[in-house]
Amino acid sequence: MAVSSNPNISAKSDAAGKPASRLPAPLEWLARPLSRLSTSHFNLRAGLISDSTISVLLVATGVWYGHMRLLPAMLTVLCGLFAFTFIEYAAHRWLFHGNTGPFRAGHDNHHVDPLGYDALPFFMPPLFMCALGALFALALPVGYALLLAGMIAAGYAAYGLSHVAIHVHRFDSPFMRRWAGFHNIHHYHPDANFGVTTGLWDVLLGTRYNRQPRPAIRHS
Repeated sequence: MAVSSNPNISAKSDAAGKPASRLPAPLEWLARPLSRLSTSHFNLRAGLISDSTISVLLVATGVWYGHMRLLPAMLTVLCGLFAFTFIEYAAHRWLFHGNTGPFRAGHDNHHVDPLGYDALPFFMPPLFMCALGALFALALPVGYALLLAGMIAAGYAAYGLSHVAIHVHRFDSPFMRRWAGFHNIHHYHPDANFGVTTGLWDVLLGTRYNRQPRPAIRHS
C-alpha cells in the first residue's frame, strides 16, 4: 500500500528543517536496504498488489473456515471497515505527523514530493494483517477473527489505491473532485484533514479544515 512511511535513516534535515532521526547503529544495516526498497516504483506496485491479495485471502479463509452466521458476519464486516477508518486517521495524525523518527521522515518526503514512491516495504503490511488475525483469534472464533482482519486489510488496500489515485488522477465527477480535494488540502494545511478514504474522524475530532472567512472590505 502507498503510505508515506519510508524508514529513511539519513541525517539530512526533513521538510520542516529539523534533523531527521537516526535509527540505532545495530539496525542501520537492515534499515538502509529497506529505505532503498521503500522509495522504489517496484515497491509501490508490489505493495498495492500484496495489500489487496492479503485482504482477499484473509476474508476467503475466514469464510471457508465457516461456522459463521449471516448477521454476525455482516456486523464483523462493518466493524472491520469502521475500525480501519480510525486506524487510518490515527496513523496519519499521530504516527506520520508525530515525533516518530523514520515514519515522520518518510511522510515529510511525501509532502515534499506527493508523486514520489515513499511507502512501507511491501511485505510488512501483509505480515501485520496476518498477525492481527492471529491476535483476534485469541478472543473470537477463528472464522470471525480472519474476517475481521481481512476487512481491516481491505480498508488498508482501499486506502493505498485511493491515495495513489488522488495524486495521479484528475477526476471529472464533482463528487470525486471534492473527495480528492479533502486530502489535497492536507498538503497545504498539514495540521488538518488527516483522513484519506473518509473525513469522518476529522469531523468528530475537530481537525477538519475550515476556510477562514475573508475580512469584509470597508468602503469609505
